[in-house]
Amino acid sequence: MWRHRSTPPSWRLSARAGLLWLGDDAALFGRAAAAWWGIDTRAPVDVELVVPRRRRSVDGPFVVHTTTAWDRAAIRRVDGARVTEPARTIIDMAASERSARSLESAIDEAIRQRVITEARLRRGLDRLGGSGRSGTALLRAMLLDTGGESFLERRFLRLVRIAELPRPRCQVVHRSNGDHIARVDFLFPGTDVVVEVTGRLGHASDAERRRDARRRNDLQQMGLMVLEFTTVDVVDDGDRVVATLRAALTPRFMSRPGHRQGGSGAT
Repeated sequence: MWRHRSTPPSWRLSARAGLLWLGDDAALFGRAAAAWWGIDTRAPVDVELVVPRRRRSVDGPFVVHTTTAWDRAAIRRVDGARVTEPARTIIDMAASERSARSLESAIDEAIRQRVITEARLRRGLDRLGGSGRSGTALLRAMLLDTGGESFLERRFLRLVRIAELPRPRCQVVHRSNGDHIARVDFLFPGTDVVVEVTGRLGHASDAERRRDARRRNDLQQMGLMVLEFTTVDVVDDGDRVVATLRAALTPRFMSRPGHRQGGSGAT
């Protein structure tokens, strides 16, 4: 492979060269694939590629992995490069990623950018995450609280799970007469309880606060109960968050046909 001297060397240029060198049966792999997707924003990584196991004799200046689970349907073309699809990318990252926080960040970013859903990631893990695959246990544990779009939303889901409250649906769109009203962080199925978790970003100016107030009013006029918790509430005062949720949810679940009251909260 040759580079014109007017083109500066870069990680992305090396990645493209690696893909050209290996041919059609190759794709960016693991952290390299995550960096190309834009869901791992750390400093540039080694160029890691994956090829079918039958090409195990390949040798060269790049990190080349081989796999028996080669599936062309799981390869995407992004900005002219072949990349493993997002679920496979995250599963491959889990096998080699030493930092749980970095893996968590990649999952949240992929969900935020809408390149993956929690359900699709779970299906990919069921398909590829055999008991002997490295990182499977860690990824399954992390998926217990996946579904939000941020660290704060993940922490809220963790509070709900530990308190043994029903798991809410995430990122639910509400419409009235066909018009988009709002996309809320959480909705507890079978109830009218909506939860918003609010950090500092995007809620600081008068215009932003006015927009939030109008949005909240619209939801309440639709008959929804809107609960809002701040970062401090979720991170430092989880007991109060759980108590507020339990007070809101318990009468609603008790009124449902066939309700059974559990020993540790609403069921």
